[in-house]
Amino acid sequence: MDTVRKPRKKLKGPTESESSPSTPTSSAVSDLVQTSTNIVLSHALNADAVEEIARITSSHATRAQPTGDKQTIAVGSARDSKGDRWLARVALLLNLTKSAADSADFSPLKGACEAVVTLLDSIQAVKDGQYAWIELLRAVQGHAAAFQRQLDQPGINDVLESCEESIKGPIRSYSTALQELIADICVSCGLDESAFGQGLTLNLLAQRIGMAKLEASIIADYEKRLKGAEGQIMSALMVYVAVSVNASADADVLNKLQGKEYTRPRECLTGTRVEILEECVAWARDPHSSNIMWIKAAPGAGKSAIASSLVRVLEIKKKCLGSSFFFRRSESAFTTTRALWRNVAYDLARHPTIRRHLAAKLRKEEIDLTTPNIDELFRQLIEEPLSKLSKLPNEQWPIIIIDALDECGGLEGAHSEDRRDLMETLLLWSKVPNCKLIVTSREEEDIARTFALNRPYIIELLTGQSTVDQAKRDIQAFLRENLRKTATRFSQPPVEWPAPTEIGLLATRANGLFIWASTVVEYVGRGDPKERLDEIVNGERVRGMSELYTTVLRGAFPDAEGGPPEKLRTILAVIIVAKETLGTRGLADLLGVNQWAVEHVCHGLRPVLETEGGLRFRHESFVDFLLETDTTYLIPPLTTNDCHGILAYECLRVMKERLRFNICEISSSHLLNGDVLKTLPSIEAHIPSHLQYASHYWMDHLRHIPASKMIMELVRHILEFKFLAWLEVASLCGFMDEVQSILSMLHTWLKVNGINDLVSLAMDMRQFIAHFSEVITQSASHIYVSALPLSPPSSLIRQRYQTQYPNTLVVTAGGYERWSPLLMTYRGHGAAAEAVAFSPDGIHVVSGSYDRTVRLWDAETGTQIGQPFMGHSDRVYSVAFSPDGRLVVSGSGDKTVRLWDTKTGQQTCQPFGHSGWVYSVAFSPDGHRIVSGSTDQTIRLWDPKTGTQIGQPLEGHTHIVRSVAFSPNGRRIVSGSDDETVRLWDADKGTQIGQPLVGHTSTVNSVAFSPDGRRIVSGSADRTIRFWDAETGGQIGHAFMGHAGWVRTVAFSPDARRIVSGSEDGTIRLWDVESGVQIGQLLEEHQGAVYSVAFSLNGCRVISSSYDQKIRMWDTEPDWQADRPLEGHTSKVNSVAFSPDGRRVVSGSLDETVALWDVETGKGMGQPLNANKQVVTVAFSPDCRHVVYGSHDPTVRLWDPETSRHKLFEGHTYMVRAVASSPNGRYIASGSLDRTVRLWDAETGAQIGDPLEGHVHDITTIAFSPDSRRIVSGSIDNTVRLWDVNTGTQIRRLFKGYANAIYAVAFSPDGHRVASGLHDRTVRLLDVETGNIVGEPFKGHTEPVTSVAFSPDGRTVVSGSTDRTIRIWDAETGTQVCKPLEGHMGDVTCVTLSPDGRRIVSSSSDMTLRLWDVDNESLDDDVAINRHCRMNDDGWLAGPNGERLVWIPSIFRVGFEQRGVRIIGRCRRLKMDVSRFVHGEEWTRVKDGGRVLSDYEG
Repeated sequence: MDTVRKPRKKLKGPTESESSPSTPTSSAVSDLVQTSTNIVLSHALNADAVEEIARITSSHATRAQPTGDKQTIAVGSARDSKGDRWLARVALLLNLTKSAADSADFSPLKGACEAVVTLLDSIQAVKDGQYAWIELLRAVQGHAAAFQRQLDQPGINDVLESCEESIKGPIRSYSTALQELIADICVSCGLDESAFGQGLTLNLLAQRIGMAKLEASIIADYEKRLKGAEGQIMSALMVYVAVSVNASADADVLNKLQGKEYTRPRECLTGTRVEILEECVAWARDPHSSNIMWIKAAPGAGKSAIASSLVRVLEIKKKCLGSSFFFRRSESAFTTTRALWRNVAYDLARHPTIRRHLAAKLRKEEIDLTTPNIDELFRQLIEEPLSKLSKLPNEQWPIIIIDALDECGGLEGAHSEDRRDLMETLLLWSKVPNCKLIVTSREEEDIARTFALNRPYIIELLTGQSTVDQAKRDIQAFLRENLRKTATRFSQPPVEWPAPTEIGLLATRANGLFIWASTVVEYVGRGDPKERLDEIVNGERVRGMSELYTTVLRGAFPDAEGGPPEKLRTILAVIIVAKETLGTRGLADLLGVNQWAVEHVCHGLRPVLETEGGLRFRHESFVDFLLETDTTYLIPPLTTNDCHGILAYECLRVMKERLRFNICEISSSHLLNGDVLKTLPSIEAHIPSHLQYASHYWMDHLRHIPASKMIMELVRHILEFKFLAWLEVASLCGFMDEVQSILSMLHTWLKVNGINDLVSLAMDMRQFIAHFSEVITQSASHIYVSALPLSPPSSLIRQRYQTQYPNTLVVTAGGYERWSPLLMTYRGHGAAAEAVAFSPDGIHVVSGSYDRTVRLWDAETGTQIGQPFMGHSDRVYSVAFSPDGRLVVSGSGDKTVRLWDTKTGQQTCQPFGHSGWVYSVAFSPDGHRIVSGSTDQTIRLWDPKTGTQIGQPLEGHTHIVRSVAFSPNGRRIVSGSDDETVRLWDADKGTQIGQPLVGHTSTVNSVAFSPDGRRIVSGSADRTIRFWDAETGGQIGHAFMGHAGWVRTVAFSPDARRIVSGSEDGTIRLWDVESGVQIGQLLEEHQGAVYSVAFSLNGCRVISSSYDQKIRMWDTEPDWQADRPLEGHTSKVNSVAFSPDGRRVVSGSLDETVALWDVETGKGMGQPLNANKQVVTVAFSPDCRHVVYGSHDPTVRLWDPETSRHKLFEGHTYMVRAVASSPNGRYIASGSLDRTVRLWDAETGAQIGDPLEGHVHDITTIAFSPDSRRIVSGSIDNTVRLWDVNTGTQIRRLFKGYANAIYAVAFSPDGHRVASGLHDRTVRLLDVETGNIVGEPFKGHTEPVTSVAFSPDGRTVVSGSTDRTIRIWDAETGTQVCKPLEGHMGDVTCVTLSPDGRRIVSSSSDMTLRLWDVDNESLDDDVAINRHCRMNDDGWLAGPNGERLVWIPSIFRVGFEQRGVRIIGRCRRLKMDVSRFVHGEEWTRVKDGGRVLSDYEG
């Protein structure tokens, strides 16, 4: 009995949502491949399969491949016989597979399928006549040869090798079978196989075959052999499908690289530029030639036409792997260096090896496509992928064509950052393996300088007196061909027009410039051809480009009296300086004119204007002509400032008219911009392209012009009425990262133009962005929902706009009373920013980072200048400018010191350095020396010109040297070290001066001289700042204290009256040198340790760098009021307890203090106790008079807050982790890392009995029973043990099946149960008498449970966890009685309830305590923001379903208070009235009832 196997499960391919039009396998082809695979796998090629194939083919294959007629014939004949049916099935299946191979561009399978289909069709045809053997032989031989060629294609071996024999073997076997078939057919016909390739005619071959009279059995044998080969290839198809599916998925990822599509420039006319094109082809095929070709010429010589022709001639992206990119000055915003290398990488990914490499890197997010580091982008996208290719034959090298290199950077040209980026990456081309580069450009200085360092093969297109004859002949051919095409448009074209003499004259006047000839052709073709050609030929003055362009303009606009039409002048101006290419519709909208009017002008400009894909001039020489001061057509002549002025006005006008509230009709404030954009058919439907352009580039144009009355009216309107709406556009269109720079330019422009009343408003806008750019970048709606209401009352923005949006949050306590001094944030580093410094002139900032780069920034705008300085192979720890600002020195963990040229970013000499990490570097005041300090414990001096060491190392420190600095006169050096000393050195002699300066009790992280050289300041890990007399070495005054973490950096102000310090606690502080008092606001916007600080030249600003990867600029003007000192712990709070009367709370912290707090006011009671050790656990005595605590030592201490007396309990041998006071007040119990529980007499402090032993690991928690007769303890050994207080013996182990550490235990009020908190995230109840678990575990926490407590009535259990939540459980059912209590921004370390059960107190690693009112759950019923909302690390306060309610600035996240919660501790408070707060789908009601200001639209 025959059985039919069921098809196997389908291979998973890309879903419809994952596919895109540019993927190699479309959805239709995916269906075809999938279905054909199933049929192959089924091995059931019966009649039913034929019907299935026919059904699929009718719906898919006819539109996927061109052989539908053959399929129809085969299906039609499939029912005649068993053999015919087999032939039909195989033919159809192979045609189907071929369709997939066609679409996937998998050449070997395509070739194989074509061969088999042709052979099978031929075999069927043989039965109708022996003459068909001619076609059979022709097909077999042809396909065998073609198939073998395809196996030799570039990159195919990479695929075959990756698939191993599963596909490689069958394909090669099939190729062999075809070759053998040719031989056998020849032998059967009595022919020598070689005769077919030696002039044997097909007719003679047919005669021989006819004479052979082959039997049907022979044909059947051929069928059988083909069937065997076909079976093997079908098995290989399974592997192909997997490969193609992977390729499709890879293509989806690689779509991130694809840039904007564009049309190539026109190619050279056929038959022209032949010699040059042949020379290029010869170079490309020469294995010994340079890997760069530079085609250089003057403007208009036809470089772009040659480049475009080379794409075709070299078959780029067809047979030859490669890419082409055409820079356009008019599209400088899109044709950038970043776009170039992304586009090239996308094209190179056609090679499977490169495709897999890039796709894998992109999936893992190992390539940052947004990085400003173009060198790194080039390395990851181009250099690394090409290096993965196996050694390629020279003829298979990829070829990259870059046209119009000189147009990179737009009108700024060589001065643009983008152009500099490109030049730097081209310097790296010599390192690129297996690839050739063709560049065309004008010969400009920076390009020539770049190629001088990397010698290319040069082709120079000569013009003028040096014009070669071939160029003239090519121009003649071009003119003849195109002018005759113009003539053919007329019914009776003139005979012999144009005349050969006219062609010759025009070619001579072209002077080698193809652009001249091209412009003539365009001009002649857009009017009366004969009349216009005569005008050019007979016009003696129409010889150069300027005369020709004037003729073109006058011919297009002949009726212009006294100068060109104003619309023409305006349109020309816009096209010249536009930052992006605009279409006629966009240009008309931007100018506020009828589109027909724009099209009319553009039609007249067609001889010099391209319109396809946007308006741009055909050649940059026309722009040069328009901007020439002696251009006679434009009176007065245009200047770039005129052009910018026109665009500035139009941009401001469009913004005034079109900006409005909720411009994209955002449905919910819970959505981020990415979600919003997915719901829109297109953003242009809401923010049309001309409004996007105006909003993005208005300041780029405005900064070039002075302030006129008309312009100022528009600027004022935008600032006073449209600012928030403008931010919406910036947010949704993705240029928020540029807003800081835009406002900086605006602020400068207003000051320069004396618009003083708007200067302060612009400054306020800068501060608004500095504080809220993070949330505005993510969500446009939160401009109104979060940023505006959280701005300080003194903010001019808030004062101006808040009355329009009344239905929102109202800050009732805390928050920003005024803007913090933060001015701007510099973003770009990919890891911690370790070092920062101002340039001597204050214009630039340099930074060094853990990302191994040094970066240069514009101090005023915060924009990065050029590319990162690359070279270090480890973290950069220190940077400094030379006194003249021309050099930067850096020290790194790679043990080197490097010098960089600030103009070029290149190293000026070979690296030099130490045998250990280089932590600190500095220039001498005269710039002639560099000093460095290292982990090798030495200080070294270097000559910056040569990089050689000066003298011997300065030795004396006994540990790492962390910081070094020169004195102002350059004669001395100061150093700070891990050996806790500061030392002075004679810079000339290399000897230590005097004794070490001793006083710090930990590492000295930073040292600096005062500007007069008389004092030294030092900052230390002991959290203090100290001053020293530079002459005597004595300490001056007392240490400055205030930081809660290591002092990492210190610096003097230029007037020596202030110092600035940065700390591990994330804050920056300013100090008065004379008084030691902290002055001004605490600078605390950083979200990590502050590593470096520096004053600006005028002392008004401070720059800082931090672990949070950001560099921040701060205003330090002296009118800032000093902050009130914050009260509370300065480190993690480990333990907290209520006093038995419920009126006080005690807390213990890693900051080595124990503190008492008033429950009603939240204020501290008296001075905290300095325990001198990190405090781990605290508890009150039953009479409320004493506090017992354990710390990082083996002792237990009893503290009387009234008398400040201590009682010391000694006996443990390791740190005490837990303490408890018995309810009867007689005992104190303690648990320790020594694995024992000890009992103490509370009155005498004596240990009672022997240690309670049994635990085999650290004891983490203990508790007394309510009757004081028993103790319960929990341990990391996974056990809970019960002890008898009177006998000191273990009663039992409570439940022996734990497999997790126990972190918390607590007795129920009746003493019958114990609650335990476990590492496995559960709370479990244990029966004290039986030791068994009661009920099921309480599940809900997502991290280990650190603390548990029973309510006084025993009905509920409270737990705290490292998941930052507090949960309340029903003690009987184990269910949560309410939503988790959220608010802590760190681990919850301890929870306990007040004696009356109405409050919970919790402690956390966020350094705070929180008092929770749990007696009134109705507090949370009627408000959106309550205690169950979670504060995420990114600042979003999330509702119960994770919806984003409001964004909170970083400094207020810990101190954000909801109703029913009081925060105790050192934090910035924020309390809000949310009664009018609207959010979600109601968010647009934010403006309901708002006051509409005059002139406000929207």
